[in-house]
Amino acid sequence: MFDARIVADQVDTATRPKIRILFYTDLVGLSGNNGFALGILRELIVGNQPFFAQFEVELINRHEGGHAVNKLTADVLGRYEQVWFFGLLQCNMPGEPENELVDAEVAALRSWMDAGGGVFVSGDHSNPRPAGADPSLPDYLNLGRALGHRIPRAGELRVWNDRPDSSVEFSHNTHQPDPWGSDIDMPIPNDLDPYPQELILRKRAGRPHALFQGRRGPITVFPDHMHEGQLLIPERYPEDVWPTGRTGQPKPEIVARGTDKRNGQVYGVSSVYDGAAAGVGRIVADSTWHHYFDLNLWGFQKGGEVLDRLTEYYVNLVLWLTPKPVKQEVNTRLLHWLSHSLSVRAVLPEGFRVPGITAAGLVREVGGQGVLDDLVRPLEGAPRVPEDLLLGAVVKESVAALSGGDVEAFDTVGVVERGLRAGTEQYAAELRAALDELDGMDEFISQGLR
Repeated sequence: MFDARIVADQVDTATRPKIRILFYTDLVGLSGNNGFALGILRELIVGNQPFFAQFEVELINRHEGGHAVNKLTADVLGRYEQVWFFGLLQCNMPGEPENELVDAEVAALRSWMDAGGGVFVSGDHSNPRPAGADPSLPDYLNLGRALGHRIPRAGELRVWNDRPDSSVEFSHNTHQPDPWGSDIDMPIPNDLDPYPQELILRKRAGRPHALFQGRRGPITVFPDHMHEGQLLIPERYPEDVWPTGRTGQPKPEIVARGTDKRNGQVYGVSSVYDGAAAGVGRIVADSTWHHYFDLNLWGFQKGGEVLDRLTEYYVNLVLWLTPKPVKQEVNTRLLHWLSHSLSVRAVLPEGFRVPGITAAGLVREVGGQGVLDDLVRPLEGAPRVPEDLLLGAVVKESVAALSGGDVEAFDTVGVVERGLRAGTEQYAAELRAALDELDGMDEFISQGLR
């Protein structure tokens, strides 16, 4: 995904920190199932991992080998930094009493997520309640509800018990019309064609969320589907569920939307919860697993622009969900690399800004804006000091720390702390100088205009 020539002779790939991802399912595997499979997604993630981390992806089917024999336990969760949920089943059924997560699993997930574990949750549209299911359940139940609706915090970010469904009247359809005029209410050929939906991205300070920032601009494409599910933003945030951090209580938000070409309605397709700001794990929720299944990726040319952009998004998703301890290992790798980069060292005498601008460009190239944010803005809610000042100061501290040659003694947290302090002090000095220049401006204006 990045140009390996800019890092090839400066890193040791054997010592990369591992980011272990679990695909947890109840029906789908890595192949087969008429394209309801995750093999291409896994290949894109593992085949495009950055030089500073090693991605490992495993799939566990809850029911492979017997009903609910592969439950989520503390031991299972402890083997992974992230869990991505791809459920299809709707609810418990006669003879299948544990399609849904049981209390012990919910408790294990809560502890693991509170310790920083990242969660991706998806589902799809709703179908009528299955025959034989508990009649007290709602009339419509979401595909994926069985695995998804009890996940702490994440389960509150999707509609599980109501429409939209798969009917033309009540569906959320994001199919992009093709040139030959196929009926966009039909799955084939639309799910298989090379025409993705165009996303509407939430932007702040002119930038989309880190998930949708690519190396060459915003990632504005997603696979499309004719009946997606619906995201949900909770109405209440009790602190025993949604904790508060140093600067307040982080809340989920929708960061990407899709458009129904039949009527112009806009639907949320991706939402995020930055739990790291409160010391817990991050969450991403998606309106449908069709944005990840083989069926909806087959139509995009390998090596083509659309699949490359989607790959950037999938890698961004892995990196953004990664817990803080592993991010610190990632930062160590990045700082070692930046400290030895001739592009950076050539401008190192130029204060903080110039080496910071150079280093920021390199980090975006190999890891994206989210990785850069986690390096120079590890303190959620801190004042917005320009990132070039912060990174330039951090890199200077890193070069100084490594100048003695003792790599084992390198203290990443200490280097970042000293760099952030130096960059902040420099910014404060610049602001004070700017204020001094404005001293007496009122009198100057009055005299100059009269």
